[in-house]
Amino acid sequence: MPRTPEDSSGLALARPVPGLHETVGLPGGTAWEPKWDGMRLLALADGPRTLLRSRHGADLTPDFPEVAGAVAAQVPPGTVLDGELVVRRSGRVDFGALQRRAAAARPDAFAAQLPAEFVVFDVIQREHVDLRPQPFIERRIALEELAAGWSGALSTSPLTGDVDLAARWFRDLAGLGVDGLVAKGLDQPYRPGTRDWRKVKHRSVVDLVATAVTGSAVQPGALLLALPLDGELVLVGRSGSLGLAAGLALGRQITPLAPPGGAPSAIATRIAPLVVEVSADVPWADGALARPAQFLRARPELHPVEVEPDAVLVACG
Repeated sequence: MPRTPEDSSGLALARPVPGLHETVGLPGGTAWEPKWDGMRLLALADGPRTLLRSRHGADLTPDFPEVAGAVAAQVPPGTVLDGELVVRRSGRVDFGALQRRAAAARPDAFAAQLPAEFVVFDVIQREHVDLRPQPFIERRIALEELAAGWSGALSTSPLTGDVDLAARWFRDLAGLGVDGLVAKGLDQPYRPGTRDWRKVKHRSVVDLVATAVTGSAVQPGALLLALPLDGELVLVGRSGSLGLAAGLALGRQITPLAPPGGAPSAIATRIAPLVVEVSADVPWADGALARPAQFLRARPELHPVEVEPDAVLVACG
C-alpha cells in the first residue's frame, strides 16, 4: 500500500496559481476537475479490513462508517483510492458541517444527521497493482471502470478537457461549495510529494501557521502567524481581532503549550502549530505582513509543512 506519512509525502499535491490561464499546457494536455472543499482522504479497500486514512495517516475508519462500508462493499480488495471527503447540506458542499462532525467526540454518531460522501478523483493502486507510474489519463480510465455502478457514499469527481467548460465550472459552481479548480496533465504520473498539479481558488486566500494566541486559549483574541522557512516556523505577523463567536469556535480547535521555562507570558499563549486560512489582501513588506490579516477559518486537516511560502509571497506581494 502507498505510504501516508505525516508530512503528506505519500500524496500528489497541487501548486496554487492565480488564474485559469496558468493551468493550460500541462504535459499531454490539461484536464480540469472541481476543487472540493473537504478533507483529503485515501481509501485502502480490503473488504472488512478496509481503512480510511487522512492525508497525515490518521485512521478515520471508525469516524465515517458509511464511507468505509461503501468502499468495502463496492471496491475490489487491494485498491487504493484518492479523493475528498465532503458533507453536503441543502445541495451544497459544507466544509463547516464536515469540520463539526470530525471534531465531535463520536463522529460516527452523526452519520445519519451529517452523512459524508467520498468524491474520488484518482486510483493509485488497483487490485494490488501500483498505478502511480501510469499517466493520469490511464488512471482515470481505470477509475471510471471501477466506478461503474457505484452508489451511496461513493462518487467520482467530474473531469473535463474543455477549457471553456472549466471556466464555466469555476464561475457557476462557487455557490455549491466548490473551492475552485484542480488542473492535471493527462500524461502526468502520480508523483508523491510533488506539486505537479495546479489549483486555482475562488477566494484570494493564503494559508499561514498560527503558533500563539493573545488572550486565553479558550477564547483567543488574535493569532500570531508564522511561515515555515528553512525548517523553522518564522513569525511574520498577526491576525486582526477574532470576535467573540470566532474566538470561541477556534478555542475548541487549538492546543495550548507550556511556555519555555514554565513562565507564562502576559502577551501570548503558545499553541500547537495550527494551519489557518487568512485573507490575502494584506501586502507583504520587509519579510512580514504589513498589517493584521483577516482570519477566515482553521484548517486542522493540513500540516504546517504543507504551507507554501512562495504561494504566500505571490498572493500578498
